[in-house]
Amino acid sequence: MSAVIQGVAGMGFALLCAPFLIQVFGPTEGVKQVVLLSLVLNAVYFGREVKGARLKDALSLLLPSLLVAPLLASWFRKFSPDVLLVIAGTITIISAILLAFGVRTTQLEGRAGALGAGVMSAAMNVAGGLSGPAVAMYAVSARWPVTSIRPTLQLFGIGVNTVTLLSLGSPNMQHLPWIGLMLGVVGGFILAPKISSERIRPLILSLAFIGGGWIVLKGLW
Repeated sequence: MSAVIQGVAGMGFALLCAPFLIQVFGPTEGVKQVVLLSLVLNAVYFGREVKGARLKDALSLLLPSLLVAPLLASWFRKFSPDVLLVIAGTITIISAILLAFGVRTTQLEGRAGALGAGVMSAAMNVAGGLSGPAVAMYAVSARWPVTSIRPTLQLFGIGVNTVTLLSLGSPNMQHLPWIGLMLGVVGGFILAPKISSERIRPLILSLAFIGGGWIVLKGLW
């Protein structure tokens, strides 16, 4: 389902599936599963939209992420699983709220904005498998053309998810998530021309908010 929504709306895969995979596999393994699946999905959709990518902007976001992700991965290993659940769930909830209200700020523009968005994206990816919200808000605040946002963020996702996996380690291979991903990609290609992304966006954010809340409660109790 998450891959279908990503194909239709251009966003939402990790935001939607991260709470549930973390719930099933635990905070450490769940994040690894999300990051690997996201990496594959980034590559699939980037191959379809490569012409609109802004290489320079992707690199400006990616460089700070590449430097910070290994340090953060080492630091997060010191936390207990329950603490990581609360961190991942809280990040999911905040991301859903900010995207729902279309948060936009001039502080996210320029080189300083790219640096901040790249670092925040790396932190959110290591903790909760969510590299997208921070850089999506940067792209909107920087007024990128709509046709460039999706391919550029897919390119960024390939880089940040790769370095995150190298930092966290490889996940245990599970058949069901991969089967779901493949079916979702096919479904996304079929449904994308038929469904408006604006119709499905509220569903993405609502489910992400609920899932994030559930993970926080699980970590607390």
